[in-house]
Order: sequence, then C-alpha cells, then structure tokens
Amino acid sequence: MIKQHDIPQWKLDEISLLVDLFNKYKNVGVIEVGHIHDQQIQATRKLLRDKAIIRMSKKSLQTRAIEVFEKESKKKNLQELASKIPGQSSLVFTNTDIFELKKLFLENEWMVPAKPNEITPVDIWVPAGDTGLPTGQVISELNMTLRLPTRIQNDTIWIREDTRTHKAGELVDVKQAAVLKKLGIRPIESLIRIHFAWCDGEVYPEEVLYMDIEQFQQDVASCYYTAQTLALELGIIDEATIKPLIQKANREALGILFELGIFDESMVEDYIKKAALNANIVNSLVFGTGISAPIKGKTPEPKKEESEDDDSEEEATGIGSLF
Repeated sequence: MIKQHDIPQWKLDEISLLVDLFNKYKNVGVIEVGHIHDQQIQATRKLLRDKAIIRMSKKSLQTRAIEVFEKESKKKNLQELASKIPGQSSLVFTNTDIFELKKLFLENEWMVPAKPNEITPVDIWVPAGDTGLPTGQVISELNMTLRLPTRIQNDTIWIREDTRTHKAGELVDVKQAAVLKKLGIRPIESLIRIHFAWCDGEVYPEEVLYMDIEQFQQDVASCYYTAQTLALELGIIDEATIKPLIQKANREALGILFELGIFDESMVEDYIKKAALNANIVNSLVFGTGISAPIKGKTPEPKKEESEDDDSEEEATGIGSLF
C-alpha cells in the first residue's frame, strides 16, 4: 500500500481541490476532451465564467477524489459516476441545471481542421478564390497532395473552382491534413458533449441528456391515450377512466331505451329527433325524396286549382279548331 508521504504533493493538492469542488457544486458533468481542441476548451471556460468550472485532471485523481467525497458526504451513486469516467476527460462543476448546461454547449459549436490519419465524417471542400498563399513550393503541395486546380494572380495562389478533396468516410493522411490546415479549411463540427452527469445523487446518462424532448412528450401522450383506450375497453375504473366510462354507460342506456320504446320526459327531444329521422327514411324509400322543411320567413304559395270551366273551355277550343 502506498503511503501518503510517497504521493507527490501536487497530486494531493489536486485531489483536495476536486473534493472542495464536489462540496461546493451540486451538479457534475463528465466531458471527453480527447477530440476537443485546446482553444475550444479555453473559449468554453470564458463562456461558462461564473456558471461552471471545467477541471482537467488525471482519471486516477478524479476517481480518488470521488472516493474521498463519497466517504465524507455519504451521497449515493458516486461509484457509478467514477465508473463512467473515460480515459481523457474533464469534470464540469456547476450549480446550473445540467440540461441548461448541455444547451449552452450545443449553442457554441466549433469548426476544426481535419485530424491526420483519421476518417472524415463529412465531405471536405476547398472553395474557389484567393488562398492568400504566396507562390513557391506550396503550389506543388496544393496540386500534388490535394489535386486542386490553381492559378497565379497578383503573386498569390488562387483556386479556380470549388473542389471536393475528400468524401465522407475517406481517410485524411498527414500531408493532406497539413495542407488543409494551411489553407484554413475547418470542415469538422466539434461540440462539447456531456458524457455522463451526476446531479446531487441522481445519475443521467448521455442518451437521457440528449433525448428529443418534443418527441418524448409525443410518445408519452400516445402511450397515455393507447392505455386509456385499452382501459375503457376492459372496463378498468380509475381516476382517468371513470368519467368516460359513465358517459359510455349513459350512451348505451339511451340506446336500449330507444330500442325498447320506453318513454322518459328527459328524452322527449331525442324521441322527436329519432321520429323525424325515421320519417325521413320512410319518405325517401317511398317517394324517393326526403321531408322538405319550409324556409324560415317564407310561406309556400298554394297551388292554383284549375276549375272545370277552364277545362271545358280548353276542350271546346280544341274541338272547335277542328272545324
């Protein structure tokens, strides 16, 4: 067992500092920094000033500090936090809501150069225009390494047209990465993501922190309505189903009363509606038309009855025309 006097003082100081931070802040996020540029970390520190502290330490010191804090605070799930810390990581201490912290990270994305000997996740394009690079050895690097169409204008190298140097999924070798960086091409999106979070005893994995909240709410609502429909079909009674079940029973009872012809004063209007509907159906079957309702405000004019005299006169006229 390693005695305390065998441990370098700077390590003891770091562990003590981390324990103090655990005591001061209730939320701790774990971020992986292996793929994050140093300038991005520095800019993020400025962004989070007075909101959060980013502390980069060795994993062994982080886990040791968590052990000490667990013994002192007796808080739960700290061992799970320690087990989730990756090799190259930083702890973010904050009293801000962890979801708000995640939102701040998402709103501050960086574009970084392609890393040498790594697969590019996106297409890499070099735009047409002035590179600002003077003529000389560099022009052969552009032509041979990246196969860029170039020309000389005003003593600088120009790219004649937009050119794709790599497709997503292709390897960027060391020379290509160096030339792209020299051209100032930053095609890779870099976001600081919270790998895991411990919030005053509760743990939040990455899939929970970055879930689509709107989609989650829609899924929950859909599950609720599906469950409620099933409960109504099965006749399960609880606070959510009692009212719909009473309404359903009322509708079914009214249907039975209509079928049996039982009269109830509270259903007079419903009986009239049903009678009108049935009369309309019979009229349609017999005469081919429904019952027409008079237009409000207008009185239908009675048909003028033809007298027998008119018929006789018409008949006489008709016979007389034959002679």
